[in-house]
Amino acid sequence: MRIIALARNTFREGVRDRLFLTIGMFAVAVLAASFIVGPLSLGEQQRITQDLGLALMSVLTFLIAILIGTGIIYKEIERKTVYTVLSKPVSRWKFIVGKFLGLNAIVAVLILGMSAVLMIVDTAVTGSFQAGLLIAIFLIWMELVLLTALSVLMSTLCSPILGAIFTIMLYVAGHTSADLKELAARFGSASVRTLAHVGYYVLPNLEYLNVKSKVIHGVHVDGAYVAFACSYALLYTVVFLTLSILVFERREFR
Repeated sequence: MRIIALARNTFREGVRDRLFLTIGMFAVAVLAASFIVGPLSLGEQQRITQDLGLALMSVLTFLIAILIGTGIIYKEIERKTVYTVLSKPVSRWKFIVGKFLGLNAIVAVLILGMSAVLMIVDTAVTGSFQAGLLIAIFLIWMELVLLTALSVLMSTLCSPILGAIFTIMLYVAGHTSADLKELAARFGSASVRTLAHVGYYVLPNLEYLNVKSKVIHGVHVDGAYVAFACSYALLYTVVFLTLSILVFERREFR
């Protein structure tokens, strides 16, 4: 119950910050792309709607997740509200998990709202319900679960600004790790190649969770792949949350 209470409080803070206005901004952007830009694209209205919709959903929710997540623990410490919470019978690991779940509740509502907008607009454009989009949306959500765990870890280690910078860097690295490894193998020194290999195998490869292009071009994504991608994301989520708990358990408050 303590975890649920912490998650609920975090979610309420997101509501007070009017984060859900992002869904309205998303709706305006998707409608503009579909009904203004789409007709000018020589028969590519459907692909533009889907491509821009999925890309905006991914970027907007990611930015919100890191803006909140990288400060979610740090701000509690700076405002000293963490003392009040931890003075009650609330263990530190419950505090971390509660904050993580609250942050994910915010992201989940944003994803659901944006998904509803995209599916309605896309159905209006195509005249049929494109179920494949739901797979891409689901894996976007799984990627965000992983990234919110990473942002919580950053919040236990450093300031929100540094945490946001590191999270964005890891996000970019996660989507380009295969390319960086190939470039290092071709042009880098031995030390650079070693570093690239370590980064490739240690950091999460976020491209496993990116099926947007496949879905837009009608390529089938089977259930086995979705199960693998989910397991991959959850594994890193558990690792990042465990590290967050270990760091927070050893932190001294003055």
